[in-house]
Amino acid sequence: MAKVILTFGYRSFVVDGDKALQVMELLQGAEQYECKYRTAAEGGSTHHVYDSDLSMVELKFLPNELYQMYKLAGKPE
Repeated sequence: MAKVILTFGYRSFVVDGDKALQVMELLQGAEQYECKYRTAAEGGSTHHVYDSDLSMVELKFLPNELYQMYKLAGKPE
């Protein structure tokens, strides 16, 4: 199975291609949630839900040879 690097913001995950497709399908039509912190004196935090454009999500094909090499390197110290 082909591997894909699935990036959400600043975090990246390696998954099978079909699983990445499932994730993208689940996110279609999803709305974004955001909490803006404010002190109690400022009226407290505000919470917002709005349309999302998925621009923070990236898919990149990972050839098997590179996957195997990266896997051998393991977790960075």
